[in-house]
Amino acid sequence: MKSENKLSENSSGNPAILIVDDVPKNIQIVAKFLTDEGYSLFFAQSGEAALRQIKTRPFDLILLDIMMPVMDGFEVCSEIKKNEDTKDIPVIFLTAKSDEQSLSKGFSLGGVDYVTKPFNPNELLARVKNHIKLRQHEKELQNLNKTKDLLLSVISHDLKTPFYNIMSLGEMLLNNYEGCTDSVKKEILSNIVSSSRSSYNLLDNLLNWTRIQTGRIAFHPELINVGQVIREVLNFVKSQALAKEVGCREDTLEDISIYADVNMLQVIVRNLVSNAIKYTSRGGMVTIKSVKEGNDVKITVSDTGVGMNEDKLKKLLTFQLMESTPGTENEPGTGFGLFLIKEFIRMHKGRIEIESVLNKGSSFNVILPLD
Repeated sequence: MKSENKLSENSSGNPAILIVDDVPKNIQIVAKFLTDEGYSLFFAQSGEAALRQIKTRPFDLILLDIMMPVMDGFEVCSEIKKNEDTKDIPVIFLTAKSDEQSLSKGFSLGGVDYVTKPFNPNELLARVKNHIKLRQHEKELQNLNKTKDLLLSVISHDLKTPFYNIMSLGEMLLNNYEGCTDSVKKEILSNIVSSSRSSYNLLDNLLNWTRIQTGRIAFHPELINVGQVIREVLNFVKSQALAKEVGCREDTLEDISIYADVNMLQVIVRNLVSNAIKYTSRGGMVTIKSVKEGNDVKITVSDTGVGMNEDKLKKLLTFQLMESTPGTENEPGTGFGLFLIKEFIRMHKGRIEIESVLNKGSSFNVILPLD
């Protein structure tokens, strides 16, 4: 089973506006006024067509004609506001009706504003810009609240647990040092190192994720050796692999230099290797290789782990923050890792391909341009 996610082909990020009117000429007029403002414009000539489009992509604003056959603008707005996924999209009515009763009905159904026909370009632009700004501020506030809630959750649980383990193991060794055999001391110290690395990895992912959410992450590409980065990561995860008795080996590491942000590349590889170990049972193997393919470098992390079914793979390729599946020995996770991988690969204008067979293993291929 193979899936591909071309992160370099993401949308531009411009605000998306849906214009709904049964008269093509009206759509052309509105589009003409908005074309030079950098918005991504979409069109529908009926209420039914508009609702179909709204189900397939997110919109930042809907310009909705009231007088349409079969399904008028009021009915469309009512359907939009009933849906939990679309109820927050602002709706501006396009109308030749300016009577108080029609406007009152529009506002009661959830409309935020109206523009009367024939259109005044300055009025239309001003109202659209104002509501796009309000929508963007609303999204930023929602993201900040989400960031705050997730930070509190991670700090109170996911970070607290490994630190508690480190303190408990340290106290155990300190209080019983003379009575412990060398093998017991070594085992305790190994567990302390493993918990420390796990905590560091989580904290580093958490800080990177927070920087992304607040727009404070910087991209600094430089000429770096891919093999060197991979070997540093392998050294970093050595204790994790040893503690779980999972082999980690290099297959082919060609001498390849690329222009990339070294910190971001380390995060990408470290998370992929760490996840591979997490989902591989004792006695399994994780393999890392890098090869040059044309103007790209392909870094592959493969394992002999639990693999994924088609449904799980589809969900994974959304690269959204979601509850992480525990590892083969109930290792916890937060979902930060894959989210960071997606963002950092996107910044490098690369892509990721995933192959997986349930109960056989998975391969993650990161393809990045050489320059």
